[in-house]
Amino acid sequence: MKNESARIAFVGAGCHATESLYPNIAHIPEFDLVAVCDLDEGKARSAAKRFGAPRHFTDLDSLLEQTELDGVCACGPPQMHFEVAGACLAKDLPVFVEKPPAPDSASCEELLKCARAGGAFCMVGFMKRFAPANRVAAEVMSKPDFGALSTVSLVHGSGPYDDVYRMMIFNGIHMIDLAFFFGGDIESVSARSSQAEGSAKALAVNFAYASGAVGTLNMNSAHSWQDCYEEVYVSGTGEAIYIDASKACEVMSSGRRFADGKGLELFGWSGRYYVSGNMAGWWAGGHYTRGYWGELDRFAKACLGRAAPTPTLEDALKAMRFIDAALASASQGGHSVDLPH
Repeated sequence: MKNESARIAFVGAGCHATESLYPNIAHIPEFDLVAVCDLDEGKARSAAKRFGAPRHFTDLDSLLEQTELDGVCACGPPQMHFEVAGACLAKDLPVFVEKPPAPDSASCEELLKCARAGGAFCMVGFMKRFAPANRVAAEVMSKPDFGALSTVSLVHGSGPYDDVYRMMIFNGIHMIDLAFFFGGDIESVSARSSQAEGSAKALAVNFAYASGAVGTLNMNSAHSWQDCYEEVYVSGTGEAIYIDASKACEVMSSGRRFADGKGLELFGWSGRYYVSGNMAGWWAGGHYTRGYWGELDRFAKACLGRAAPTPTLEDALKAMRFIDAALASASQGGHSVDLPH
C-alpha cells in the first residue's frame, strides 16, 4: 500500500478501551481513527469526539457498509470479539480484538478457520509481548550467553473473580501467552486449583516445553485490582532474567560486569544489571504504556503491509487450550494432560 496511514475503525467504547487503548492512537502516525462504534450512542459519540474520529455508529453492519476501512479494532466482551472478528474476516478485512478473541477454545477454532479460508488476518491483544521489559528479556534470551532455556516461572495476583475459568480466560491468559512467547510450544500440563468460598481463587500449574525446558504458573485472585502482582523468572544455561510486572528487567550473569567491583569484596559482588523501569518510550511519544501502544502500532503497520500481524489467533488458541488442559488436570487431581497440536 502507498497510504501513509491505515483507515481504522474502533468497535467498543467502554472503560478499558477508552482508558488503555484509545489514548495510544494519537502517538501512532500509521493509525488513522476514522470511526467509533458502540451500542451505546452516548459512549460512541463521546469517544469519537474525545479521540478525533469524524464519525460514530451504533451498528456494526452500518459501520462496515458506510466506511472505507483498512482494519477494525474491537474491545469488549468475548462474545463481541467473536462476532466482530467473524464479520470482518468474512469481508476479508483485517481485525484486532482484545483477549480472549472468543468465549471458548471451540469458538476460537471457528474464527481461525474463517481467517485461514479468507484473505485477512486477526491479531489478538496480548499486550505483554510488547511491554518494554519483556521485549528486552526476549532479546537477551536470543543471545549466545543466555544458553538453552531451562525454566520459566510466572506469578500473577489479580483482583477478585467468581471462578477459576473466568480468572484464567480474562487475566491469567496474559501470563500463559508469555509462557509461550518466552519458551515456545508446551506439550503437557499438570495443575491443582483452589476454589474456596469467596473470591480468592487460585491455580498452580506445572508444564513441560517441547524443548525439554519446564515451567510453573501461579495465578490467584486474592489481591485487589488496585494492587495486582506480577513477576516472571526465566533461566537459561548461562544467564537468568527476572522481570518485575513487565516493567523492569534484571539480568543475572557471571560473565557480565561493567566494573571490577573493587572495594566490594567484603560484601560480595553480583553479576546483575538492570533495564530501566521507565515505560514512557521515545517511539511512543512519551506516552505511558504497558504494551498497549506496541500492539496497536503493530496492527496499524500490519494493515499497511509493513509488519507481521502478531500475536495471532493461533497464539490465542494455544493459550486457551492451555487453560482447558490445566482445568481438566485440576479436576482429575493433578494428572498430566497433553496439549493438542
